[in-house]
Amino acid sequence: METSVDKTLLAFLLALYRLEGELTMVEVADLQENVGRLLELRPDKEKAIIEEINTILEKNPALNQLYQEAMTKVASLEGEQLYQWLPQKNLLQQQLGITEIDRGYTPQGKPNQRTSEVVNLSRMVMTRDRPDKSVKQIQALAEYWELPQAPIF
Repeated sequence: METSVDKTLLAFLLALYRLEGELTMVEVADLQENVGRLLELRPDKEKAIIEEINTILEKNPALNQLYQEAMTKVASLEGEQLYQWLPQKNLLQQQLGITEIDRGYTPQGKPNQRTSEVVNLSRMVMTRDRPDKSVKQIQALAEYWELPQAPIF
């Protein structure tokens, strides 16, 4: 089963949201430099984004366990279901304390606004000073944790 970058990013954000404690400074730097920068500069490199997330997960067993649990919740979601609890951009900026104007990401090729929503949400979190703390300010992510788990075969 191939996982979309949207589901991977959303499950990763959910894992960060639920993570007890904090990431180490090395993990934060990896997250910002590898995932955050990739989301900013080359959001179309979906395979590379997933690989960077997997590298971070391999180094943090607690985060990886939460990611696996989150993936069982988002794996069965399709279409509008996947995006229904994402906060609107202005609410997200308010929750994250972002006051500057954000230029966002315009996807190349076929327009897919939903993908850019997940990518933008992830980019806005991953490029913050403390992504592991910033993600906890997005209350809408709690809705995804209420979903029943779906078996992944």
